[in-house]
Amino acid sequence: MPATANITKAEQLEPTHPTVEGPVIERPAVVGKCDNMCVSVITTRPHSRSSIRHNSEQDTIIYAVSGNGTLVVSEAVNSELKHHELAPGDFAFVPAWIEHQIKNESDEDFQLLMIQNGPSPIRADLSEWGGNVIKTKN
Repeated sequence: MPATANITKAEQLEPTHPTVEGPVIERPAVVGKCDNMCVSVITTRPHSRSSIRHNSEQDTIIYAVSGNGTLVVSEAVNSELKHHELAPGDFAFVPAWIEHQIKNESDEDFQLLMIQNGPSPIRADLSEWGGNVIKTKN
């Protein structure tokens, strides 16, 4: 990929119409710009949650930007779910293939950055914890 600087302005990442876009809004901040990493802005609306998912072969670093939420993780098949509270400034690491979910039980948006090790994010939405893949994104 070309080695050029690229700027994404904050206004390019604002949800256009949150009620139409759903409870979890994903915006590509730096996607397709290099071979080894990408960043998306994820906004989870109040009293909402993401699908249960894994990011296939991509490791993921999560940085909480604003609001408060919970990262729910299943580290192995039939393992007990772990709940990790996240607040602005917190980081989390989710290894490849680990099932996880973002929950927002507050009255404010929960916004985070997801940094993944690939040119664009890969995601597999699951029917339930340990369930079948129902949708993929890459």
